[in-house]
Amino acid sequence: MDAATLRIKRLGYTADDEPAALKNLRGPFRAIHGTCTGSVDGHCVSVFFFQGNDYVGYDTPGVTESTIVKQDGRTVTLSYPVFTTTDPLCCPSGGKREIRAAFKDGKVAFTPPLPANPNGPDA
Repeated sequence: MDAATLRIKRLGYTADDEPAALKNLRGPFRAIHGTCTGSVDGHCVSVFFFQGNDYVGYDTPGVTESTIVKQDGRTVTLSYPVFTTTDPLCCPSGGKREIRAAFKDGKVAFTPPLPANPNGPDA
């Protein structure tokens, strides 16, 4: 997974987990949560996907917040808090949006489809 963290770093992000924890991820399909390098408030994140040792994509660059709920080597479940138009960054009030990712036909497929802004109210 050292190559994975290096790839994430090249994309301008820092992996949120320590290298030892990343080595324990089950595969072949894995996800690593990252924060924009230099982000002061941590509200700039993305999830990076790997099939085996190959980088195969990400969710959406620079979303406000997301969490990897679980991953089993075939499917990754992501959760995004939903912010209404009047919510401050501290306090999303629109519930949560869960999306599953899997590697299908040579690419990352999202179910339901991933909206442009998964933290936004109009998805």
